[in-house]
Amino acid sequence: MTSSAFTRRDALRATGVAVGLFIVANLVGQALRPPFDTLGSWVSLPDSPALRYPLAGLTAAALLGGTRLPVRLRRAASVLLSVVAAGALADAGAFYLALARGTIRTPAILPASLLVAALFAALALDLRRLPSGPAAPRPRDARSALVAALVLLALPLVRMVTFGPTRYDRPADCAVVFGARVWNDGTPSDALADRVDEAVHLYQRGLVKHLVMSGGVEPENGLSEAEVMRARAVAAGVPSEAVLLDEAGVDTASTVRNTARLMRREALGSALVVSHYYHEPRAKMLFDRAGVRAYTVPATMHRRLFKEPYFLAREVAAYWHSFALE
Repeated sequence: MTSSAFTRRDALRATGVAVGLFIVANLVGQALRPPFDTLGSWVSLPDSPALRYPLAGLTAAALLGGTRLPVRLRRAASVLLSVVAAGALADAGAFYLALARGTIRTPAILPASLLVAALFAALALDLRRLPSGPAAPRPRDARSALVAALVLLALPLVRMVTFGPTRYDRPADCAVVFGARVWNDGTPSDALADRVDEAVHLYQRGLVKHLVMSGGVEPENGLSEAEVMRARAVAAGVPSEAVLLDEAGVDTASTVRNTARLMRREALGSALVVSHYYHEPRAKMLFDRAGVRAYTVPATMHRRLFKEPYFLAREVAAYWHSFALE
């Protein structure tokens, strides 16, 4: 452990290391079991794999090498990080343009791409400001490792509060509604009611022709979440034949697998994904991996959920589990 002061520059570099490790994890996952890559959700990169993955690899090398790179490579790394920052800034511009046109709606007016642009610009400037001679890197200690670990842990949270609340309502073949708790008297929990009501609203607006209700059977009372969801939708005026059930949607991955099969069977090509904002990033990631064209529509909460902080914390862990294993 070093006794030297831990500066903002040290924290910045530790953040860069965390992002570099995240990029490496994406590249390894893509190589071992594609489709895996989630980089497009965070950093603007070319669509062509021939450009995308080499550029991602070079960016990771620049982030992880940092001040230890030789002078010429530091300059090249600074230019590369500046290019990535410009791409992320362009993505933020596209976000605000879509917001102005009304093609998306969100209370989160600060997109993640703007944060990415600021981070990469700061890292590029940090490399450029280093002396032209050999760098004397500060000793790494537990504080840098802690910052990097906290940044990695917080990445899903950033997605939850930026991408999560953003509504991508548009015409689609169906709306997939994720289940939630049903009480012993057969009434849906607030979370479940919010999700079903949002899907019903999408149907009534004419955006979808089918509602896919996915949930499990409550172990405490034997009630089917999907059946309770259908009953609420039908009571609100949705024709029973427009509601498709998945009673084996016991978790997010199961819902994605089951509804992907159901959509192929019913020739449904696109879906609006209805859940709560904190759940949408993980659901979107898994639908992308399943090859389903999916757009997220977070449920409007008629009142804040009492356990919302717990749901956020649980979802951070669930996101990383799904990222690595599902």
